[in-house]
This record gives sequence, C-alpha cells and structure tokens, in this order.
Amino acid sequence: MRFIIPAILAAVAIGLFTVWTNPTYQATKGLQAQVAAYDEALDKAQELRKIRDELLNRRNTFSTEDMQKLQHMLPDNVDNIRLVIEINNIAAKHGLALQSVELGELSDSRQARTEFAVGSSGDPVGSVDLAFTVNATYDQFNAFLADLEHSLRIVDVQEIEFTADKAANIAYSVKIRTYWLH
Repeated sequence: MRFIIPAILAAVAIGLFTVWTNPTYQATKGLQAQVAAYDEALDKAQELRKIRDELLNRRNTFSTEDMQKLQHMLPDNVDNIRLVIEINNIAAKHGLALQSVELGELSDSRQARTEFAVGSSGDPVGSVDLAFTVNATYDQFNAFLADLEHSLRIVDVQEIEFTADKAANIAYSVKIRTYWLH
C-alpha cells in the first residue's frame, strides 16, 4: 500500500502532464512567439510613424512655390489636355503650332509590386507617349527642343523624324514620353 498510492499519484501526475500541462505549455510558447511578433510590428510602426513625422516636417519647410514646381514637374495624375497645351505654348514661343497630335496609351503595366510601389498598377510612376508634328526651320526646331528640355515637366524625346521640301521648311514628327506619379 505504501508503494501503490505514490505509484498511482506519479502515474496521475505523468498523465496530467501529458494530457493537459504540456499541450497548454506548448500553446503558451506559440502565443509568446505571436506576442513577440506583434511587439516587433508595433516597434516598426512607431519607427515608421517617427520617420513619417520627420518627412512631413521637412516637407512643410518647402515653400508653396517650390511645391507647385514639384507638382508641375511630376504631377500625381495625367492631364492630357494640359500637357498638349503646355507643349503647344512652348512651340508658340517660336512661331510654331502642333499638328497631328496623337496621344499614346497610358502605361498601366501589372508588374510585380515592390515595397515602394503605389497605385493600382504596382508601378510608382506612370508614363504616356505623345506624338505630334511641327513645321519649322532647323533653328526654330532647335530652339523649340531647347525650351522643351528646360521646361519643368519631365519629358523624354523618344523619336524625331523629318521630311524637307524645296522651300526649306521641314516637317518634324516628334514622339515624347512624359511621366506622372500614380
């Protein structure tokens, strides 16, 4: 009897450990890992909040005029009509007028998202091609391209084709690409 009661109690203790204590302990370890992950996420969120606040404070130091220039250089939407008017105004300074204006497709590629990507397409920056023709002399066209180059709007010249007639007028077909933030 002296050995039976301690043996029964030891068997009950082992059974209780196996059935209830060990699974509860393992579940607690899993919860501790989850708590550690949440704590890490909270720390990261606080870091990001601090960085955001610093960037907002830095942004608030920019003048309104500088912010408007940045908005003009890389707008947050594509305004096709304003783009054509802007380029036509640059051409008009040199006595030129845009002809045969054609707007290409807006870029909206569905590439893999990166951690820096914004917008529906996953790309942080979208682009659009614009093709047009101008009739000008060589010097007028060079001056037009120089002004286009120095405008605030980011523009890449993709193609230039030309045809000349006997009166020294040249028809330049130009294709440009401009960008905007998604």
